[in-house]
Amino acid sequence: MRVSSILSSSVRVAPQQERSARRLAGFLQAAAELFAEAGFEATTMQAIADRSNSSIGALYNYFPDKESVAATLRAQYAQQLQARLHSLVAASAKLSAPQFAESFIDCIATFARERPAWLNLHAIAIPATRNRTAHKDLRASIANAFRVKNPSLPSERALLAANVTIQIVKGMKTLYLESETKSRGLIEAEFRKVLSSYLEGVLSRSPTD
Repeated sequence: MRVSSILSSSVRVAPQQERSARRLAGFLQAAAELFAEAGFEATTMQAIADRSNSSIGALYNYFPDKESVAATLRAQYAQQLQARLHSLVAASAKLSAPQFAESFIDCIATFARERPAWLNLHAIAIPATRNRTAHKDLRASIANAFRVKNPSLPSERALLAANVTIQIVKGMKTLYLESETKSRGLIEAEFRKVLSSYLEGVLSRSPTD
């Protein structure tokens, strides 16, 4: 999903000039900081405007409510994370199953640390435009990477393994949300073991398994 398509689906007026684009980026950055610091419920449109040193009227010119701000941020985060995962998958031919598992988990963990609002936004019910094509493409890329490592792996089995891999990572995100920040290192270590063990089995199986 391109940034332009994200904006067109959730922003009232897409920026046409650099100044407007900077103002919109400022609103989103301010919102991300507040969602991470205070949480979604405690954050108000006025707080977002104040944090970005702008007026509430200017903010409403772009977004009708904070739900649309959150939806835009979540869509952007999804786009950015998928880009990182695609790069990881592209380099997977040089990685062993344990290395791939570790890199996959590290990619998610690093993303969560760099964008602390990301997990908070997954914990709330807000309307969001889901790019099913991008999600499908990511699964296909992971499945193809598995088949490169194990050419005997049937395509349906590879796609299933890609789906399981994604679900394992989603499980880690769920535990992230339920645990204190100081526990995340332990959670990541456990999920590395789980994913590594699973992928070693997948990538070493014969077609008859």
